[in-house]
Amino acid sequence: MSGLEQVKSAIASALENAGVSARIAYAPGWARSYEGPVVAVGLRTGESRGGALSSYLGQRTDPDTQSSQEVYGLRLELTLSLDIYCPPQDGAAGCDGVLEKLHQIMLEKLPSGLRPSELKWEEAAWDEDTSMFLRRGSLACSAYFIATASEDGALLTDFILKGVVTR
Repeated sequence: MSGLEQVKSAIASALENAGVSARIAYAPGWARSYEGPVVAVGLRTGESRGGALSSYLGQRTDPDTQSSQEVYGLRLELTLSLDIYCPPQDGAAGCDGVLEKLHQIMLEKLPSGLRPSELKWEEAAWDEDTSMFLRRGSLACSAYFIATASEDGALLTDFILKGVVTR
């Protein structure tokens, strides 16, 4: 999964875990009518900081194999879309309720590799395309990734968003 996809999934998971319905924007079936408020998580802008080979962080020992691994880092500067859609029965006020929860989640519930810096939003308005109320929002953040390479010079493994548990 790409770095951007990891970030969008991490934010959508944080929202879902806190009881806010979330969908990845532009994934199949995302733009349909919902019975309750839903947040569409997408990308507004992004920028990569530091390439794999120029972001050497050091070495660590794999606890399972005791082999030495080189560790590399990557930083993405992102502005994500957090667009809140609410059905007509919830009205524009439904968007406000979700926005309150968004603030709390973005401050306290994200993986350690995501550092939010700014949350912006627009006025809620009726969206003809979805027949729902829409409050466009955006989250500016830094995303930090790590990857490892074995001491025999094997290729880098996938970059993994810092603070996300992998199995």
